[in-house]
Amino acid sequence: MRKKKIILIIISLLLIVVPFLINIYSIYKLISLALGILLLDISFTFNKKINIFLLIYLPLLLIIFTYAIDYMKTYTFDLSPIYVFENKINDKVSTYNSLFYRIYKCNDKYIFDNQYQKNYVCETDLLESIDINKLLNEPKESYKKYKNDFIKVSGKISKISGTSSILLQAYTKVDGSVNGYVKFNETSKLKVDLAGVDISKYKIYDYITVVGLLSDFDKKTQEMILTNVKIEETNLYNEYTYQIIESSNCSKKLEEYTDNFYTYCIENIYLDYKVDKYELSYVLKDKKINLNDLIKNSKLEETGNYKLYKLEKFDILSCNKNKNILINKNSKVDYSLCEE
Repeated sequence: MRKKKIILIIISLLLIVVPFLINIYSIYKLISLALGILLLDISFTFNKKINIFLLIYLPLLLIIFTYAIDYMKTYTFDLSPIYVFENKINDKVSTYNSLFYRIYKCNDKYIFDNQYQKNYVCETDLLESIDINKLLNEPKESYKKYKNDFIKVSGKISKISGTSSILLQAYTKVDGSVNGYVKFNETSKLKVDLAGVDISKYKIYDYITVVGLLSDFDKKTQEMILTNVKIEETNLYNEYTYQIIESSNCSKKLEEYTDNFYTYCIENIYLDYKVDKYELSYVLKDKKINLNDLIKNSKLEETGNYKLYKLEKFDILSCNKNKNILINKNSKVDYSLCEE
């Protein structure tokens, strides 16, 4: 009988120790560990009267001890965890969910998220982007496919709710529209929770790419919820070309354009971002760009207190901080315009 007990203890110890020596994730490691703890408990209670300590507290202590060992060896040595359930998103990104923490695996590097407090921490380019139109085409099927996965979604902002959330909706482009305008589909939407995320530079109709956890779906409102969000930084609105619309009948008078800006022999100026076309007045008013952005690569000519910035498509006569004149290249610069 004693020999059987020793064999049972040896088997149980092997079942407990071996999972810690295998550096790949497998649910069988957790099963082996659980079975080893159970057999070890049985070996100590074998042929004995029921003992509450051995029956309940010993397995509990073993679980706590091995749980702590598993946490520390993964945290310290980047070894594969045991007390977790893997959610494999692709070959480069996985999440491991445990009772008190989550682990992000980013290109074989483990990043701990104690108490599930962090937003997505891996590089956003490790995920393939999903167009919002595709995601919301069949929202029920999309939710079933991506439920509890981290996904990357690209689309246009249809609503901004303070600093708490934004909405992305399916949309169709409108021919000839400017300033990012599209027609949104109201039947389904993606709500993006913004806990700890700054979107102050974004406006309605702007393109945006977000990465987050698809955590919920309201069947009644057809609204999916994205949490633990990270915004992907892009240069989409950093590069543009100008399109100048000259005045058909130049009156040689200043025309008010937008705050602190006037035009001279120019009807309008457009910024072509390739994905969208914006009026310069719109982006100046929205503070997407400012005077310093406009004159960044210009040639400066100074006359008295006035500065003339020569750009490729038009010139800017800066009279003072409250008066800047956008001038047609084909017109002679008249510094007396600053006095009007």
